[in-house]
Amino acid sequence: MSLKLVLPNDVLIRVFKELDAYDLRCCSLTCRVFHETIRDTLLLQYRLELAVAGLEDGSTDCRLSLPERLAQLKTFEQGWASLNFRQKLTVTLPQGYIWKLRGDVLATSLTSRLLFTQLPSAVRGTPVHTWRSHIEVHIREFAIDPAQDLAVLVAWPPTSDEQWHTFLIHLRTMSTGARHPCATDPVLSCVPTFLDTRYDFSIQIMGEFLAVLYYTPADHLRDLLFIWDWKTGQLLIFLEASSLGADILSFSFLSLRHFVIARCISEPDECYQPQLVVYDFIAARPEGSLEPWLVRIYQLPRVAQYTLTRSFTLSSEPFSELPTSSGNSFYHTSCSRLLTVTMHFTVHFTYSVEEEPDQQYVLFVHASSLLEEVDVRSNAEQLTVPWESWGPLKTRILPVRMYDVHDRRPNGHVYGTRYVWQEVVEDVHWRARNRLRMWDFNPLALQRALSSNDTPLSTSEDESGAFSTTIVKDSQPTMIHEYESGFTQRLSTALPYRDVIRRGIFDNAHVMIDRECVVLLDAWPDAKSWNDIDIEILCI
Repeated sequence: MSLKLVLPNDVLIRVFKELDAYDLRCCSLTCRVFHETIRDTLLLQYRLELAVAGLEDGSTDCRLSLPERLAQLKTFEQGWASLNFRQKLTVTLPQGYIWKLRGDVLATSLTSRLLFTQLPSAVRGTPVHTWRSHIEVHIREFAIDPAQDLAVLVAWPPTSDEQWHTFLIHLRTMSTGARHPCATDPVLSCVPTFLDTRYDFSIQIMGEFLAVLYYTPADHLRDLLFIWDWKTGQLLIFLEASSLGADILSFSFLSLRHFVIARCISEPDECYQPQLVVYDFIAARPEGSLEPWLVRIYQLPRVAQYTLTRSFTLSSEPFSELPTSSGNSFYHTSCSRLLTVTMHFTVHFTYSVEEEPDQQYVLFVHASSLLEEVDVRSNAEQLTVPWESWGPLKTRILPVRMYDVHDRRPNGHVYGTRYVWQEVVEDVHWRARNRLRMWDFNPLALQRALSSNDTPLSTSEDESGAFSTTIVKDSQPTMIHEYESGFTQRLSTALPYRDVIRRGIFDNAHVMIDRECVVLLDAWPDAKSWNDIDIEILCI
C-alpha cells in the first residue's frame, strides 16, 4: 500500500517540519514518496539548503518571499563554490596599523579614532558606507562585534608612575564611540603581574563574554588570559602561563562555555609537544577560584629540536550567535566553523642562515570536533588525547606560503568553514603570479557533491585556467615528510575539503573573508600616497 494512502501529503509535510535538517535529509533518501514530498515543498527545501550551507534563517524583518530567499541562497552558495564575484569595487582609506573584519564591517585604528567601513551586500542590496568614531584614548589594540554595536579598545598605559603598568579596556559603541549602554562598568582593568617591553594583546568577543590575552615573547611564562562578563564587569577567568608551565601562544572561543589555548611543552629530548587545551569557564569552581576547568588536551605533531617556532596562532569566526545586521536572509552559525592553527617554523639544518628555510602550515579542524565527548568529570588519564587517536582523520594540515608574519594585515583568513589566502606561484618564465585560493571544509556540502553523479571531482572554467575547483576526499590524505618540515614524524591528514582557485585577482594583497565578501588590502601602497591604502572588495 502506498504511503500516501496511509498519511495524506499535508500530514507528511507537518511531520517533516518537526524534524531537524539531518533527519530531514535522511528521510529524503528513504523512499521516492518522501523524496518527492520534500523536494516539492519550498519550506523544507529552504531548510535543507540552509543546513547544507551551514546557515540559519535570518532576521524577521527580511522582506523577501520564501521562493526569493531560496533562489538567493542557491545563488549565494554557487558563487562561493566558484569564487564568482558579482560586484567588485575599490575603496581608498587611510593607512591603518590594525585591521579587523567582522559582521560585514571592516575596521582600522587611527591613533585615537576608529574608521569603519560597512561592506556592500548584493544579498541585501546595500551600498558601501564609511564612518568614524572619535575615541579619547590612544588605541593599542581593539576588537569589534557589530551584532552588539560593541568596540573593545585596549588603551596605551598612562604615563604616571603609579599606573604605568595598568592597561585600561574601554567598552564603546561602534556607532558613536560613546560608552556602551549595556556595560555596567565601561572601563575594565588589566594589570599584568610582569611587564615586558615587548608585549601584545589578543581580544575576542562572544556574546556577553570578553577575553583578553596579554602575551610576551616565548619562554618568559608571563602570558595572562582574562575573561569577563563585559556587561556586568565581573572577572570570570584569570589564567597564568606560569601556572601552566608553558606560554599561552594563542587562544580562541569554542562555544559559550568553552575556550581553547595553544601551548608548547618542552620535552627531555629537547623536542617540543604542541597541544590544544580545552577549558570550561562556566562550570562550577571552588569559591573564589578564577581558574577554569581543564576538560581535554589534544596533542599535535611533535616539533623537532632543530626547529624554531616563530608563531602558533589560533583563529575561528564567526563567534556571534545572532544575525549581525537587519535584512539578512540568512547568516552563519557559530557551531558551523573551523578552527585554524597557523604554524610558522624556521628549520635549522646548518649554521648558514641562507640555508634555514621558513616552513608555514595551517591545521584545519572543525571546532565541534574538539567538543566531542567533552566532560568535566573525566579522569585525569582520559584528558590527554594522543595525536594518532584524533589528528589523522579529523584534521588536515596544508603547507602555505605567507607574506611577512610580522605584518599585522593577514594573508590568510577564516570565516565559517572557508579559508582564503593569496598564493604566490611561478609561471613557466619564472615570473611570480598571485592567485586567490579558497579551501572549504563544509562537510554537508561535500557529502552532497560526492553523492551526486552530476558533480565532477575536478572542474575548470575555461582553457586559460582562470578558475578551477577540486574536491579532495578523505581517501586522498595530505602527506608531510619529517625532513625539512620541522616535525619529528611523517604526517598524514585526511579531513575532506574543496579547493577553489581564482587567478588574476589582485597582486601583493593581504586577504580577509566575511559572510559575503573577500577583502584585499594592498600590501605595497604607492609611495606617493603612503598615508592611504587601496581596499578591493569582492562581493559574492
